[in-house]
Amino acid sequence: MTATETEQFSLVEDAVKTGTAPAEIVDAFNEWAALREQLKRLGEAERYYLKAMNCPHHHRIFAAEPRSYRDLPLRLAEYGTCYRYEQSGELFGLMRVRSLNMNDAHVYCTPEQFAAEFNAVNEMYLKYFKIFGIEKYVMRFSTHDPARLGEKYVGEPELWKQTEDMVRQVLQASGINYVEVANEAAFYGPKIDVQVWSVIGREFTLATNQVDFAVPKRFGLVYRDRDNTDKTPLCIHRAPLGTHERFIGFLIEHYAGNFPLWLAPDQVRVITLNDDEALINYAKPIVAELRANMVRVDSDFSATPFKAKIADAEKTRVHTMLVIGGRDMEAGQVSVRLHHGGPQGAKPKAEVIDSILTAIRQRRS
Repeated sequence: MTATETEQFSLVEDAVKTGTAPAEIVDAFNEWAALREQLKRLGEAERYYLKAMNCPHHHRIFAAEPRSYRDLPLRLAEYGTCYRYEQSGELFGLMRVRSLNMNDAHVYCTPEQFAAEFNAVNEMYLKYFKIFGIEKYVMRFSTHDPARLGEKYVGEPELWKQTEDMVRQVLQASGINYVEVANEAAFYGPKIDVQVWSVIGREFTLATNQVDFAVPKRFGLVYRDRDNTDKTPLCIHRAPLGTHERFIGFLIEHYAGNFPLWLAPDQVRVITLNDDEALINYAKPIVAELRANMVRVDSDFSATPFKAKIADAEKTRVHTMLVIGGRDMEAGQVSVRLHHGGPQGAKPKAEVIDSILTAIRQRRS
């Protein structure tokens, strides 16, 4: 570590030992200290660490050069890999893992810019809900407990009141469906947890939108304002879809494994009635054209009985099956079949390919 980093670590260590650090800082410090001891065994504990979050790195980017109010809002986004040593009993499939890809961003802004930036994040979430067909959701607005200032929450009562009022005004002005929950804020500021429900009724925390008035100050982040004075920016922690792993886990349950065409792992399968060479020669260019347009397509040109081919495609949840028999070949057509939708009839192959590409482009089923 550098001399500055060593000094910062010592300050945090003293706060933990004297009992003046918030509970979240204590937990993070203890986990980091344990990891540091493990890394010492590798011989480079003072230089290499597993990244637990993106926030400090983005703060360093902000601080890397002088900033003016004209530079704000500054939005830094990163789809980065983070590592957290979750206990074995806490691991849960894709929902909680140790190596995670965080869909993360930080927005540095002035108080005057806050309402527009915070609302833009919420509006982004609503756009995602529409894309993925999420109809049941609520924004959970988490506030602090004044009795726990300096313990669980940063001891800045005026800033707590100011930022919570700002968030509340944004939510009320936008008409977004929200509930207010006390004593669940982050230690550095109020936050929005986006709660959604899958089609089977299970509740998930899908995303978060957090206000941070404390950590930028501790990192010494400043910008030169219009009055030529240095001021600390507000920071919005934005995680639109949480971690990639958790979001995929949610989508699997949300769609019960039956993904729409644009998301399906197996979008299209081209199936010939049998292994006749003429049918295969007719089918191959269809596969090639779809593949050239980045469609996830495979084929089954085997001599396996036709019903078994269809059963396998249904079992593996292939969204669209393009069936080709002698009549289809003679008419320049393909017979379309949808997973859970059954036969859709024979159509010209150019029309079918175009409809598939359009549906994927427009994110339709």
